[in-house]
Amino acid sequence: MKHKKGILAVMMFISIIISAVFLTTLHAQTQIRDLFRLNKELQEEGYFMADFEFKMMGMVYWLDHGHYFMALTRLDKLHEQLKTREGLIKVPKFINKEAELDFYLNLQNFRTGAFMDDSYPYCTYNEPTENILSHLNALAEETGRPLHLKYPLKYLDEINTPDKLKTFLDDVSNVGWIASNFPQTTFVFARSLLSYYNGEGVIGKHNLYNFSLEWKQALLQWFYTNQDPQMGFWGPRSRSSGQLLKKDLNNTASIIKTFVDKSGNDIYTSLPLRYKREIFKTALEVMSEPMPSGKDLDEWHEWSLKMGKGTTMLTRYLWKNASQNDKAEAKVLIENFVRTTFERYYLPDKGAFSYYPNSTQATLDGTGGTINQFTDLGFYSAEKQNELWGNLDEKIVDLGANNVSTLTDRDFGLITNHPEINSLRFYVTIPDIGNLTSGVYGVAYPQKTPVRDVMDFTPKVIHWLDTTSQSMGNWVSKQAIIQSMNALEIEEVLIYEDGIPLEALNDLLQENNKLVVLGFDVMQIPRYKIVYILNG
Repeated sequence: MKHKKGILAVMMFISIIISAVFLTTLHAQTQIRDLFRLNKELQEEGYFMADFEFKMMGMVYWLDHGHYFMALTRLDKLHEQLKTREGLIKVPKFINKEAELDFYLNLQNFRTGAFMDDSYPYCTYNEPTENILSHLNALAEETGRPLHLKYPLKYLDEINTPDKLKTFLDDVSNVGWIASNFPQTTFVFARSLLSYYNGEGVIGKHNLYNFSLEWKQALLQWFYTNQDPQMGFWGPRSRSSGQLLKKDLNNTASIIKTFVDKSGNDIYTSLPLRYKREIFKTALEVMSEPMPSGKDLDEWHEWSLKMGKGTTMLTRYLWKNASQNDKAEAKVLIENFVRTTFERYYLPDKGAFSYYPNSTQATLDGTGGTINQFTDLGFYSAEKQNELWGNLDEKIVDLGANNVSTLTDRDFGLITNHPEINSLRFYVTIPDIGNLTSGVYGVAYPQKTPVRDVMDFTPKVIHWLDTTSQSMGNWVSKQAIIQSMNALEIEEVLIYEDGIPLEALNDLLQENNKLVVLGFDVMQIPRYKIVYILNG
């Protein structure tokens, strides 16, 4: 009898522990949702929030390692701080780039050298440091000042040998049940170290810290070994079973570029990218999952990340070796993603993009990420469009030349009646098929559509960048976006929102004796061409 009572007591104790852990996780998830809401508000209000997501990941790390009191106490403290704004840094309006450079240099932690609060777990230090260093690098290049940090990057001493590195990678990559219930895990901190190998990071470029060749080889080999053969993905593994816990598209999309270049070619003959077909198939599965049905910002944040990174991964690194069926399936998903991006993330009154859906303010993360995705889709390059969708010369349907005395709606019906047409661009001469953003007179939308033509939204994005007081997002800096936008030669043109501007186009026809009209779909691919020639 005593033995049975003892068993019952143990079972009750275990049940209480399990219930407590479950309730703890539920409470944490609820607070995290509200913290994402507050992060969105604070970004829009101009507060420095570049370390927010990494603080969140740090608390997930504590929870997963059994430090419940530490995690929940810090979660409550952060929640209160974001609500009251107490102790937060509001990014000032800088009088010049030198002042901005000094502001960000002063954010460095003197004890660790990281740009991160050292009261959070060590694993969180590197990612925000890399992001701010990237911004500092852009500012240094613009001002002509050499990039000199105030303090050495001492935090990297903790992982500066192959053995230390492997211990760190295994620690953040093998997670327990609690971490598996969050959208992102600490595996992101393993992935971030690859910048030291692939040359993307600022640390190696400026010799801010030097790792040995043995260290770099150990890093590359660890990732090569830890790719999952069934899914082709990388990601967090179960601490108990060793199995991949999720189809981690976000981190896989960042890791893959270490093994293949932007043309899909293997970088290392001794370590070629494996399981390419499996990666493409798994990515399609993840990207085919339905959009979030509710308003939880963390769910929308995760959906936006996987769609954006998935699109970039497929079109930049895997397209070359994909089957035609897989490409066709991907194109449908990408088209829907483009529509959703404009419907939920584009703010016409701002001329830029938000990071969260249905926001009232545009952000650097939202705008920079979107422009990069559109660039990968060929929005600004005929060469990239040819690579992705086939030869443009063969894709455009030539509707011929029409002699007219006066343009009417009926004349334009020859091109506007095709349902795939999203926007029209007008030219006075036959444009160069390799440069359809040059020589544009104006743009019109024959039907109501949320999707904007590149000739419409690109100049507005540039104007927003010139006027916004934001300088640093969670993932990207204003200066980095400006540098990428400067490479796009898009001139501001007339935009006609409400159908065909017959009067203006008739005037143009009378002045030039010719009007060339190209119809574009939502992917900015030219689909139809028609020429109007003035009679006699």
